[in-house]
Amino acid sequence: MNGGHLEYASAGFVMHPSSATTSWMINMKQNGLTLVELLFTLLILALLLGIGIPSFSSQIQSTQTRTSAFQLLEAVNSTRTLAISQGHRATMRHKGDWNGGWQIFVDSNDNGLLDEGERLISEADRLKGVQITGNTPLRQYVSFIPNGESRHIGQADSGAFQAGTFNICPETGGAGYKLVLARSGRARIDTISADECSSP
Repeated sequence: MNGGHLEYASAGFVMHPSSATTSWMINMKQNGLTLVELLFTLLILALLLGIGIPSFSSQIQSTQTRTSAFQLLEAVNSTRTLAISQGHRATMRHKGDWNGGWQIFVDSNDNGLLDEGERLISEADRLKGVQITGNTPLRQYVSFIPNGESRHIGQADSGAFQAGTFNICPETGGAGYKLVLARSGRARIDTISADECSSP
């Protein structure tokens, strides 16, 4: 056949590929990746992952620290609200240390301890990934009297003013937050640097 795709010869026949088949084979060669190209692609991917994963981990750490700071703030405010609503001293005391969580209770005998017969209102478990440190006035507890002021334990409606700070920082280092408790009993959150977090 002269104009077709098959050409017969004495020893057999020869097949001539059509133009469409030839084009498909060329495209296959053009679209394929060589070994060098594949390795280069994998190298770029590895570099991107190396940059992205630490950034992602840092974001998780930042979110975790922020969440813990506002959880602590909410607990302090809840204790204050409890004292006002119950007309009696309410105390928030840590469980071993502030990292281990805390208990909020109506402190009927004004001693800062959860004793038998006193009402436990709420309790928080250990917070993960953060380090919470209270300065001397807030080392053990936070306590409020019925007018909403933060006062040291000992007297039902009185006691020395209790004002101080908590530092809430990532365990692995980095910037964090400071909870500031004023003598009025009001609390606020401020940001602090990694240097402030690392200082004793």
